[in-house]
Amino acid sequence: MNENISLYSKKFRMGECSCVKENKVPRIYSIRFRIRAVILIIAVLLLVAVETTVTRTVEQTVEKIMVSRLEGDIHYIEDLIGESAWHMDNGALYCGETLIGDGREENAYLDPFLEMEQKTGTFSYTFVRCPDDEPSGEEWQQGHYKRVSGSTLSPNGKKIIGTYMDKEVADELDATGVFLGPANVVGRMVFCLYHTLQDTSGDDIGVIVVGRDIDEINNISRNAVLVLSVVVLLLVLAVSVALNVLISRWITKLDKANHYLTDISTGVFPEEPLDLHTKDELSVMTSCINEMTASLKEKERIAGELEAGANIQRYMLPGRFPAFPERDEFDIYARMVPAREVGGDFYDFFLVDEQHLAVVIADVSGKGVPAALFMATAKMLIKNHAQMGMEPCDVFTAVNKLLCEGNETSTFVTAWMGVLDLADGTLKYVNAGHNPPLIGRNDGSFMYLKSRPALVLAAMDGIVYKQNELTLQPGERVFLYTDGVTEAVNDRDELYGTARLNEYLNANGMAPTDEVLSGLLQSIDEFAGTREQFDDITMLILGYNKEYNNMADMQERTFEAQTDRLPEVIDFVNGELERNHAPVKIMTPISIVVEELFVNIARYAYPDRNGNMKLGVVCGEDSVTLRFTDSGIPFDPLEKKAPDVTLKASERQIGGLGIFIVRKTMDDVGYERKDGENILTVTKKFH
Repeated sequence: MNENISLYSKKFRMGECSCVKENKVPRIYSIRFRIRAVILIIAVLLLVAVETTVTRTVEQTVEKIMVSRLEGDIHYIEDLIGESAWHMDNGALYCGETLIGDGREENAYLDPFLEMEQKTGTFSYTFVRCPDDEPSGEEWQQGHYKRVSGSTLSPNGKKIIGTYMDKEVADELDATGVFLGPANVVGRMVFCLYHTLQDTSGDDIGVIVVGRDIDEINNISRNAVLVLSVVVLLLVLAVSVALNVLISRWITKLDKANHYLTDISTGVFPEEPLDLHTKDELSVMTSCINEMTASLKEKERIAGELEAGANIQRYMLPGRFPAFPERDEFDIYARMVPAREVGGDFYDFFLVDEQHLAVVIADVSGKGVPAALFMATAKMLIKNHAQMGMEPCDVFTAVNKLLCEGNETSTFVTAWMGVLDLADGTLKYVNAGHNPPLIGRNDGSFMYLKSRPALVLAAMDGIVYKQNELTLQPGERVFLYTDGVTEAVNDRDELYGTARLNEYLNANGMAPTDEVLSGLLQSIDEFAGTREQFDDITMLILGYNKEYNNMADMQERTFEAQTDRLPEVIDFVNGELERNHAPVKIMTPISIVVEELFVNIARYAYPDRNGNMKLGVVCGEDSVTLRFTDSGIPFDPLEKKAPDVTLKASERQIGGLGIFIVRKTMDDVGYERKDGENILTVTKKFH
């Protein structure tokens, strides 16, 4: 179990998680609340839909009833007037011999219309078609009609005999002979039925109309809609209550299951299995929960063991960086990313004394607490023996003997240990069956350190280990790792591999140590994709900074970066060489190097301003080191490709010859860009 899982488990047991404190989700997010909200929304939408449908249906029904009634009223008024034929005479409308009207109130026949209005409440009028040449004092067209008889008052109480029909209605009558619907009767809306009157020749001579106040229709519709809406509302409420009761019983069972699971999440396992007393789909869920509970009880026991192992592994490893901020001779950084199960990877680094630094990386076989305990034992034994001043080979020989004693589980350890002499870069190392490290050179290239590994630790008693030795030059690095790096697998079952690791380091090995490891972890993660990490990934990188040795003895002077200051620079360097009794034979080549580097800085470091160059000189027992520092534009001379000196001068490209001479003359050349400055360090050995 990894650190995050362990921490989360602790929070559950301590009641720190919000869901444990509340023991329930916020009300607005509960299933019960959401279902009730859904029921309410559906009920409202259903009511709106039914209300719309009922309203439309009632209006259509009332309109049909009203039309049927008005059709009956037309027959009724015709019966009251008489069954004689309609005809026109001198602009007057007659029914048989009866004068119906000519547009003047004194000639209007009103009795049958008033009788129908009193008995039925229906307004009724008759119209005659107006002749084309009749003066009216208002705009009208042929086919318009004028009231000649009927109810004496309009629906709003105004006398309207002699007034003209609404133009839109008249146009409809001219087109179809019938009009049904709301009409504007002198400023008031009336639901009317218009029907043309024809003489014996079949010509349209007038119109008879019946109508009722439209408010009456609206009132009838409104009352009918109200009654039906109340009935629908009661039905919807009844169904909603029934659904809520049924769903509440179902939710109550889910709440019981939820409380049961909440207890489990806090680490409290109920003694009795969950029983929801149901035979539906919830019974399947109940069985699954009970099986899960039994499984979790076993996993909780295992989780506690894994967490203990993870803590052992985590707290045993040094994790504070920079590890030695007061020391400038070296730079060290390490990372370990544990897999889900506790493994046995570990790394360590410590000062044996003021001049020697020990580094260790190892991988214990197996997983879980036994591997973690074996790792802790191996780490402690290696460190204790190394701090006694023993050689790396003797440390492994002694530790192997102790680990073999009582090793009934046949656990073994692959390990690599090196002790670096910080004064001269000598690295003594021993490999007990571990992955070969990579050595990073000054030019940024990395290559595997080839040496025959010995047998792993704790596999066989009596093994005598042998050690190897190499010398790190200033700026060189050592990269250590466990097989979790090279054996990372992607979705296509491909290994990250040693070649891909070497390729990454060659491309990024000059970056700061922490960035090298962080970038490598990202590279592995991108390579693995969705594939789960199955082994610990442990890495350590050590950089040797020999140029910082004897810093206190370095003599420094600052010069203006001008070519005319070259004699002063040469005099300063020669003076330091003479003062420290450096061999005479190295003075000339060093003067050539100083001249080449200083002139290069003076000409190119500050293209748009004046600047300075700081020169440091320190002489050791067998070498002299010079450090050139300027704050000009970034420039790494080591990146420039060496010229092909086999070509004629006219055939070679311009530039690069000076730094070529420097690299051939000096034994070591190093460059870094730090704090906005170019720092070029060159070393010349006396022999």
